[in-house]
Amino acid sequence: MTRIVLKGLSWGHRRATGPLEPLVDRFRESHPEIEIQWTVRPLSDFEHQGLAGVAELFDLIIYDHPFSGDLVASGAFVPLDQHLPGLTTDDDARFAGASLTSYRYAGAVWGAPIDGATQHALYRADLLGDRPLPQAWDEVLALGRILRKEGLYLGLAGETPHAGLVVAALMANAGTPWSTDPGRPFHIDRTALGAALEQTAAVMALSPPEAIGWNSIDLHDQMVARDDIVYAPCVYGYATYGEADMGRRLSFGPFPGVVAPYHAGTAIGGTAIGLSRHCANKDAALAFIEFALSHEAQCEIIPAHHGQPALAAAWDDTATDTRFNGFFSATRSSIETAWIRPRLPGYPVFQKEMGVVVRRFLAGEMGMADALDGIEKLTAGVNRGV
Repeated sequence: MTRIVLKGLSWGHRRATGPLEPLVDRFRESHPEIEIQWTVRPLSDFEHQGLAGVAELFDLIIYDHPFSGDLVASGAFVPLDQHLPGLTTDDDARFAGASLTSYRYAGAVWGAPIDGATQHALYRADLLGDRPLPQAWDEVLALGRILRKEGLYLGLAGETPHAGLVVAALMANAGTPWSTDPGRPFHIDRTALGAALEQTAAVMALSPPEAIGWNSIDLHDQMVARDDIVYAPCVYGYATYGEADMGRRLSFGPFPGVVAPYHAGTAIGGTAIGLSRHCANKDAALAFIEFALSHEAQCEIIPAHHGQPALAAAWDDTATDTRFNGFFSATRSSIETAWIRPRLPGYPVFQKEMGVVVRRFLAGEMGMADALDGIEKLTAGVNRGV
């Protein structure tokens, strides 16, 4: 029997790494000749690192959909729908929200969704007490003002790209999303951008000062570790923080937007597995990807090992929902109405740099006019291909 070794790249959190070895172990029961060696990178690299060079070093790469334009431009990945069943437009409804749709770009599917996520609310039920869960942004601010009188806080992740994507979600909820049509120039409405910046700043002002340097994982970790952060209105969620082995289980709710429907407009996240065109054993890699999309993988193995599946059937499973403290039922309305971020070549760089501008604005290092000008300049750079 010829031994085949595949190299895979993932990102560093138990939501991502927990299911990997169990998936490989089950897969090897029917494919004993295939070994998969995983390398883990930090969240910041997952969010910002280009994939063309990475694809020369790895066979299987877990990534996020905004990189699709760069991937197509570089030819780094293999289009999966040409090789695997279950990735046609008829299959979109089998996945939570736009988890599959977001990886369809330029006439092909470039990633097989294995993880489903979007932005939503996060809270400590023991600290919230009998206060009502906010359903709209003005209710968030009202809650925050009450909390501060009691020495408590709201929560926000200020580090790039997280606060920048809160701005994006607020704009999409208000009916002015960033343009996503790859056939048209990239555009962001300046007036709506200013309003969303102000709305985000209002929450940051009611959050701990150190939140300006937190990413989404940091915010979750701090809400578990501390007893003064009660509620975060918009963050990329991690269902595993609702599991029983957490010191303090977190609870979840829909995104509270500015206008009705308040739960709608978040920027869908999640992850997918892409196949490098440099892979020397594509059939073996495709066999693993197909297994990772199976009901067994998505509904049994992934949730049993701290993962966050993308298949709608897993989100509908009552036992899985209970295991994760109601994560899937609480956030379902937001993922089903989530917005797909732009996937133009150069967009990931824009997302990172735009997030830096937003962070500086929230930190008081930059005024509104300079922030708006800076983001407009970055937008023009995407259209110039720089």
